Amino acid sequence: MQDFLVPSFSTKLRDLTAELRLLDRDLKSNPSPDGAILREFRQALDDVRMTAWIVNEILDARKRQKNPQHLISFLTAERLRRFGQMARDLSADLENAKTSWPGQAVNDLKNSLTLLRDRLGEVGGIE
Repeated sequence: MQDFLVPSFSTKLRDLTAELRLLDRDLKSNPSPDGAILREFRQALDDVRMTAWIVNEILDARKRQKNPQHLISFLTAERLRRFGQMARDLSADLENAKTSWPGQAVNDLKNSLTLLRDRLGEVGGIE
């Protein structure tokens, strides 16, 4: 039986980085990719980007022997900043909307905001 070499995680990252660079070039030359697939890809890419950034920050903190709680506080502040910016952008979009908004997406957002408001009330005394 032949042993299969399983690529290391670093090798996977290097290969994926090269593939993403090729995809970047292809996206620039293909003016009409499928919109739904592109949105799904962008969301996945943003999730991976944020996770990679967090992992990188944690590794750097460990190398410098810093308290990870400071990093967690920083990451929370960054998420709050990003969310605030997204909320302002969405508000501007709603003001300038000339088309209808997808009902299910709006309801999902309302539910998410209600959950967030409840959690913020628990930690920050917001009513």
